[in-house]
Amino acid sequence: MQLDRYVLRQRIDVTPEEAEARVRAALADEGFGVLTEIDVQATLRAKLDVEVAPYRILGACKPPYAHQAIEIDPAIGGLLPCNVVVREHPEGGSELIAIDPNAMMALAEVPEMTRIATQVRDELERVLAAAVS
Repeated sequence: MQLDRYVLRQRIDVTPEEAEARVRAALADEGFGVLTEIDVQATLRAKLDVEVAPYRILGACKPPYAHQAIEIDPAIGGLLPCNVVVREHPEGGSELIAIDPNAMMALAEVPEMTRIATQVRDELERVLAAAVS
């Protein structure tokens, strides 16, 4: 696992479709649900008539954490959910990218969010590691 600025990255030597299936299973194992999905490849094809490599954004959420965060700061919803990107890596295989919750919650400048962000980050790290296994 690599921390790169504001994201956690993990390379995986499988197709994007297989990587997505693995990350979905790992998210479910950690109690996350996928609330939103954006197929960036299909959207760019339809809207701009351009071809890009497979790239999908999964908007994951773990309701207990979302509830805690919203109770602390009702405006925090703009920073939720936890996005996980599954993309075809240019050198082969796939890459999983998750926004570092600590970086996201730092934007809120609400100290009480640190505990929640750290718990979510630990779980997202386990999700990415499990997807590779």
